[in-house]
Amino acid sequence: MYKNHIKDTNNNCNKSLLPDHKEKLIQAIKRIKHEVDECWEAERETYIWSIGVERCFDNLEREVRAEFQNLHRFLDEEETLDMERLKKEKEKRVKLLRERERKIAMQGRDLERGIATLNNKLAEEDSPKLLKVAFIPPPQVDVEVRSAHFVGPIQYRIWKHMKSCLYPNITEVTFDPETAHPLLTLSPSCTSVWFEEDKVIPKASEEEQPPNPRRFHYYYSVMGREGFITGRHYWEVEVGRKTAWRVGVAREDVHRGEMDSSGTSSGLWTLSLKGGAILACTDPKPTKVPVSIRPVRIGVFLDCEKEEVAFYNAVTMTPLYTFSMETVFVPLIPFYNPCDADDGRNLGPLNLFSPSI
Repeated sequence: MYKNHIKDTNNNCNKSLLPDHKEKLIQAIKRIKHEVDECWEAERETYIWSIGVERCFDNLEREVRAEFQNLHRFLDEEETLDMERLKKEKEKRVKLLRERERKIAMQGRDLERGIATLNNKLAEEDSPKLLKVAFIPPPQVDVEVRSAHFVGPIQYRIWKHMKSCLYPNITEVTFDPETAHPLLTLSPSCTSVWFEEDKVIPKASEEEQPPNPRRFHYYYSVMGREGFITGRHYWEVEVGRKTAWRVGVAREDVHRGEMDSSGTSSGLWTLSLKGGAILACTDPKPTKVPVSIRPVRIGVFLDCEKEEVAFYNAVTMTPLYTFSMETVFVPLIPFYNPCDADDGRNLGPLNLFSPSI
């Protein structure tokens, strides 16, 4: 009887716990169903992304092929011009030689007729009159074919001609002294800038009334003179062995004082060297850019139509980092910051480099 009582008690406990177990199972099923929905949604999104990425790469493939087709077309045209020039020179030179050959042959026949006439005169009893017959060579024709005139440094010559069809071509940029921080010094040509901690600031600058709103007064920065709204533009900045620098692109209306963030949210798309590392100045924190060799010259490529700013090691043309921008309705200006002296280790200038093509 005691055993039966225990059995009944256990059955009652199990029955009382059963609703709780069912409720937990129902909740678990709901949670898993929700996660299944999230899973299918993630799969759908990934599929859409894959289609978009595939389409982007297809467009890039067409664009790259078009660029090479332009180069091939240019080279084909140059080849046609060179071959036409070579053909004309060949025809001219051969024609002159054929004409000279004809004239010599005519004189040869005249000379042979002269010999026959003189032989006939020998048979005459009267004193023969000598014929004045002589070989007069026609003017010489230059028979030396000078390869240098047609070949020579042909690849370099074509490369120089190619400059006219390069797009984007090298954009000529300069620093705008009106935007330079007071402790920055610019070269007379406005193509070099460096930081001078002990620079004597003219009193006129200290007493600017009102202060120049275009001048940086917190960061050691300077803008370029040139602004861009459309097109593709490329320029190069020589950073040398500096221990810190920052270059890129800024909105024309970028804040000239201290900023909460000096990244993309503030209208700056820049690459920097800081603490021995190359950094893309992204928000909310910088992105480290892996490099095998620290670049000594930075190429900056701005594509206004595609809303991108890309950076390259300008010596090897290795891509470093690309920013995607949202639509910007103000001009975009080259931006430069040579940074402070770093206890004398960072005294070198930033130089605007003009590649010679």
